[in-house]
Amino acid sequence: QPLIILVAMLTCVGCFAVGPDYKAPDIVAPAEWSPNLRGGLSVQEPEAQTLAKWWTTLGDTDLSALMERAVTGNLDLKIAQARIREARARRGIAEAGLFPSLNLTGSATVSRSSENTGSGMRRELYRTGFDASWEVDVFGRVRRSIEASQGDLEASVADYRDVLVSLLAEVALNYVEARTFQTQLQVAEENLKAQAETLQLTEWRFAAGLISSLDVEQAKTNLENTRSQ
Repeated sequence: QPLIILVAMLTCVGCFAVGPDYKAPDIVAPAEWSPNLRGGLSVQEPEAQTLAKWWTTLGDTDLSALMERAVTGNLDLKIAQARIREARARRGIAEAGLFPSLNLTGSATVSRSSENTGSGMRRELYRTGFDASWEVDVFGRVRRSIEASQGDLEASVADYRDVLVSLLAEVALNYVEARTFQTQLQVAEENLKAQAETLQLTEWRFAAGLISSLDVEQAKTNLENTRSQ
């Protein structure tokens, strides 16, 4: 009779579960979420490896080095990695609830009686204990706990990827902005040199009486405006 009851309970383990089953929400995306592709763009799906390190397609070694430094040294990314490890450990703890737990105990005691009041004998006492327990997951409490832990793990992985994508995008934007400023500075310096030569030529022409002082002042204004940029 007890054996039949135990078999029936084990058979019903998969028949009951606490709470409803999880159903992913239906997300309806618009038919068109971007403008039509124009010349230079491709409708083909990029390779996963190329997409993971898209900046390498630019062939800029400085940008690639900055990306590697950001990935290895960013604290927010390290925190996200630590949360993944924590979630993975919690899932392992939840999975352990499906298996029996074993407890072993042991102790040793050494005593000696006094030679003055007793026989002076030495006594050694050893004790060991063994205990085992197992909770049959009849109503799916443990399985639901595992599902929740798995969900937390997947959420931690998604959070890590979000931090990674945001980090790489921010590094790339700052790098492009810095390169843009460098180019603008180079152009401004070339304009400054050309306008300085123009000012000198204007002063020579004014000294020769070919133009008025207004032209000289206009050349000086253009030069100083470029210098301020």
